Amino acid sequence: MVAVIKVLITLVVIVGLLNRKVKMGNAMLAGSLLLFFLTGPTLGKLTAASSTTVTSPSTWEITIALYFVMCLEYQLRTSGIIDGFMSSARNIFKSERLLLVLMPSFLGFLPSLGGAIFSAPMVENASRAYDLTAEKKTVINYWFRHIWEFTNPLFTGMLLASQLSGIPLGDLVTHMSWLTVLALITGWVLLISPLKPNSAAAIADSTPVESSCNWRYIALATAPILSNLALVVLFNVSASVSMAAVVASMALVLRQGVSDIRAMLSHALDRKLLWGVFGILFFQNILRLSGVVGDISVLLNNLAIPAAVVVGIIAFMGGILTGTSQGFVAIAFPFIALLSPGDISLVIVCFLMGTAGHMLSPAHLCLVVTLDYFKASFFKSIRPVLILEIIMVAVSYGVISIWG
Repeated sequence: MVAVIKVLITLVVIVGLLNRKVKMGNAMLAGSLLLFFLTGPTLGKLTAASSTTVTSPSTWEITIALYFVMCLEYQLRTSGIIDGFMSSARNIFKSERLLLVLMPSFLGFLPSLGGAIFSAPMVENASRAYDLTAEKKTVINYWFRHIWEFTNPLFTGMLLASQLSGIPLGDLVTHMSWLTVLALITGWVLLISPLKPNSAAAIADSTPVESSCNWRYIALATAPILSNLALVVLFNVSASVSMAAVVASMALVLRQGVSDIRAMLSHALDRKLLWGVFGILFFQNILRLSGVVGDISVLLNNLAIPAAVVVGIIAFMGGILTGTSQGFVAIAFPFIALLSPGDISLVIVCFLMGTAGHMLSPAHLCLVVTLDYFKASFFKSIRPVLILEIIMVAVSYGVISIWG
């Protein structure tokens, strides 16, 4: 119980700082130091966490990949590709509401940490027809990007869940596909359906363009994303190297000059965003070394409550604390092997609750980059996500209890 209290105090402080507009990196650093002192401060623990954060290959993999994501965002935005792609998509789909869903959903196929930065400018473009707050745009971009959490076999969390549960990946995707449908419907009903066009009904690039230009913009917008996906999935290229290759190729295609490349590299060096990434990774290392996750898991496992509740709470806490799907899977799924091996219903509950936790986590990198892009309030943005997740969990538990 003491471990639970320590973690709750830490999370309250982090969320409170974010709500006061404290930079993400600083808020996560403050939370990390608080947890460090609450869980028995030692120089060895602090040194190990700092050293791992700075020297770990995964830290630099994430940082460099995100840097080149920002470079690609600059290329697509300044070259007019994003506006042209949106105009082309409008001519095809004839619906701004559909575009608001389609852009983050399509780009959500890309298994990239912080990849929400790809779709943010497209959501910004599609939202011009409506009077949307920064927070509403943040939630739309954030929610629809993650509807594939339950079905995308490329996500590390899904691969790890299959491995730890012993359930074939194809069976796992099949049994959880209805959760993606539920997430899509829930998001549409609560976020998109109520939208009303603004008084001016301002829709960017409403003048039709030639058919050849339509397909040119579509090709230029989708080719970098599909190329990155192919390099990562088919050829096992690291995300950082893949993104660097894509950006270099786009520089050639767009015939960028030296001055434009220099401007792009400077723009992508978003110190606030990169500091936020380091803050999150440092927090995760402090959390791992503190031992509180193990203490909480043992406590819940020893309580005389149903296995689904135990696993659900562990997964939710794992999602909140780590902000990643692979994080909550690594923490919670070993308990399935202990409590009920191969139980697909228990697996679904675990994944559902873990996803809810990491969608509400201040350590979720996609949330960080989306908040930063739209300059939105964390607290005002997270409230609609909380409502959506409550609905998801309530409906899903009802379905699982009925059908088993």
